[in-house]
Amino acid sequence: MTTRFVLLGMLIAAPLSAQRLTLGANVGGSSANADLGTSAAWKSGWSAGANLTYRLTSRVGFRADANLAQNDLAGAAQVPGERRFNKAAFMADGVLQREELPGTKLLPYVLAGVGAVQVHDKGSDSSFTRFAGNVGVGVGYKLGRIGLRAEGRSLLYKFDRFGYSKTQNDLLWQAGLTVKM
Repeated sequence: MTTRFVLLGMLIAAPLSAQRLTLGANVGGSSANADLGTSAAWKSGWSAGANLTYRLTSRVGFRADANLAQNDLAGAAQVPGERRFNKAAFMADGVLQREELPGTKLLPYVLAGVGAVQVHDKGSDSSFTRFAGNVGVGVGYKLGRIGLRAEGRSLLYKFDRFGYSKTQNDLLWQAGLTVKM
């Protein structure tokens, strides 16, 4: 008898736990809020990312993010290569959102997390990886299992190459789709 209840519980719990997973894909822009130096200015670029969120409750969740951004650097004579940088960030975030009740369509949220960013100069074989922090705000709009999302995030890490030593703050603004699994 107990085995039947355990099996029945597993059959009921499996679809419910699947509802806690959300897959997202975003595209948008990337810019640095400050230049590396007086002769090195960042230009705005693009960004794209994918993420997976697991909901612990209707308000709290964990999110794994993978983002790729590209920015050009103008006027930096000591930087070799094209002065075009790919920045790959891998973050683990905590997410706090408005409670998801039946009929709720608009879901604002905040997120914060830690991870790493790898910065690669496309014109050379030079790259480095640094510890990074991440904070952001966003809003989602539910259309059933599919949703729309817009968010802005700040990616903080240390840029200490090519004679520079500065805490870098890359601003990522993105929009995309989400799918509840």
